[in-house]
Amino acid sequence: MIDALIVFAVFVCSYSIRIILFEGGSLAELWDRLSWLVLVAVLLHLVTFYIFELYSVTKKGPRDRLLLFITVSVFLGFGLIAIASYGFPKDKLGRIVAFIHVPLLIAAIYFWRRLFYAVFSKRMLQNNLLLLGSSPSTGVIAGLLDQYPLMNYHLTGIISDYKENPGCFAINGSKCDTGIDSYIEQHKIRTVVVAEKLKGAPGLKKLFIDMKFKGIQIFDFPTFYKQLTGKVPVLHVADAWMLFSHQEKSFHPAFYLRLKRLLDLTLSLMGLIVSGPLLLIIAFAIKSTSKGPVFFRQERLGMNERPFTLLKFRTMVDEAEKETGPKWSSSDDPRITGVGRFLRKTRLDEIPQLINILRGEMSLIGPRPIRRLPTD
Repeated sequence: MIDALIVFAVFVCSYSIRIILFEGGSLAELWDRLSWLVLVAVLLHLVTFYIFELYSVTKKGPRDRLLLFITVSVFLGFGLIAIASYGFPKDKLGRIVAFIHVPLLIAAIYFWRRLFYAVFSKRMLQNNLLLLGSSPSTGVIAGLLDQYPLMNYHLTGIISDYKENPGCFAINGSKCDTGIDSYIEQHKIRTVVVAEKLKGAPGLKKLFIDMKFKGIQIFDFPTFYKQLTGKVPVLHVADAWMLFSHQEKSFHPAFYLRLKRLLDLTLSLMGLIVSGPLLLIIAFAIKSTSKGPVFFRQERLGMNERPFTLLKFRTMVDEAEKETGPKWSSSDDPRITGVGRFLRKTRLDEIPQLINILRGEMSLIGPRPIRRLPTD
C-alpha cells in the first residue's frame, strides 16, 4: 500500500514540476492532467516490484544489489507504462515526466526499503543459531548471515571440534565444559546448522532428533543455504541431496513456471509485432539473393528432451548439410551467403525463434536447445 502511495505521489510530483517549471502554469491544472493511466501505471510498477522480489522481506541482499533490482524494476515498469499509454491516446505521460519520474521513484523506493528493513529487523525476535562443523561451509554460512539480516539469525557459536566424550567440544576455538544440550538451553538456541556429516556420532544424532521434537530447527548445510538465499549450493551438495530435495518441487515452483510463461508470451508477442517490418525486409533479402526457403528448420530438444522444430532465417546455401552432414560452421565457411553473414553477425537470424517461444517450445531465459546426439 505504501509503495502504491509512493508511486502515485511521485507521479503527482513529476506532473507538478512539469506544469510549474516547464510550462509556467499553476497547480490548479494538475488534476486535469492526471488520468486513469496513472492508476494503471501504479499497478504496473507494483507488478515489476513483485517480479524482482522487492516484497520478499526475508531476502535482503547487499545495498548495491537492492538498488540494482529497484532500478531495473522501475525502468521495466516505465517501459510497460509507455506501451500501455497507447490505450489512452489523450493521456500521454511525456518525456519530461519520464525523466523526472524514473530517478525520483528509484530514490524514493530505495530509501523507503532501507527504512522498512531497519525498522522491521529490530522488531523481529532474534533467532540464535549454532553452527556445527569445521568445513569451509561454516565460513560460507557465517558470511551469508551478514548479507541477510532480515532473517534475524544471530550466530551464537561455531562448534569446530566435536567428540562423543561428554564435555569434549570447542565453541569458537575455546573448550566448553558443558554438554551441547546444556549450551543450547543456556543460550536459547533456536536453530542448529550441521555443516558436515555426523560420522561416528550416534549420540549427537539422537540428541538432535530429541531437540527437533522440542521445536528447535535442525538443518543440514544445503537446506539452510537454500532457505536463506533461495538458491541451491551446487558446489557443496551431493547427488543424493539433489535427488531427494526435488520432492517439494523446489526446482520448478508452479508459480514461477506460470509467471515465466506469461512473460515469454508477452515479450515474444511484442517482439514479433515490433520486428514485423524488419522480418519482411530480411525475408525479401534472403529470397532475392539465394535460392531456397526463407526459414531454416532444424530439430532441437527442448525441456525434458522434447523434440521440436527450431526456426531461424536461412544464412547458408540451401541444403548446406546434404553433402557434409551435420557440421559446425566457421567464420570463413563458404556455405554462408552474403546476407547470411550479416544476419549471423547481428544475430538477426534468430528473431524467428520468437515463434518457438510463443508456441511454448523455448523460453527467453534458459539453456539453448541442443541437437539430438547421433546413436549407433
